[in-house]
Amino acid sequence: MAVTFTPNIGLAKPTESELAENWVNGPKLDEDNNLIIIDKMDVNLVSYTPTLISSGTQPNNGVGVEQGEYFEVQGFIFGLVTIPFLDPGVAAGTGGGGYGIKLPTLLDTSFHTVGTALTDVPGAASVIGEAYMRDSSSVNFSGPAAMDVVAVAGVHYGRLITETYTGKTSRFWEPGLPAIVATDDQITANFFYKKA
Repeated sequence: MAVTFTPNIGLAKPTESELAENWVNGPKLDEDNNLIIIDKMDVNLVSYTPTLISSGTQPNNGVGVEQGEYFEVQGFIFGLVTIPFLDPGVAAGTGGGGYGIKLPTLLDTSFHTVGTALTDVPGAASVIGEAYMRDSSSVNFSGPAAMDVVAVAGVHYGRLITETYTGKTSRFWEPGLPAIVATDDQITANFFYKKA
């Protein structure tokens, strides 16, 4: 049977000349296409270490174990990150600008706008995900954030951006703002972007 393949996930379909002639082969084509769909949907999660950085002295999440997982579907990256802070050794770090979370791959810079530093003005870089920062000692400082993207030394990082509110004078979630990270605090995030 003469077939062509769809451009998105490569499903087989009869050519126009074969369509009327071989319509009886439809069930076999359905079986083949179902196998193609099953194969395309069987994606493996890949683990990586989502390093947390700041623009000055680097933060330390103590003995908390960073966890990152992602998968790729046709050039798009989907991922999740958890960064727990657990004593001994927790330190907020220093520097202005937001915290950055290392992403598993570089982004397509012809599609996404990428900032050049953690201290870049919020709102110019592409937003690729969202995060939640939990402050275990003061729930008032816990909250959601957008994640945009910046490049630091050739590596792409998701930067955490929040709204300003009473007690928080910057839109960055950064060392010391709105609170100093301490044991039992946690950052969780998810992201979606086009891979370079």
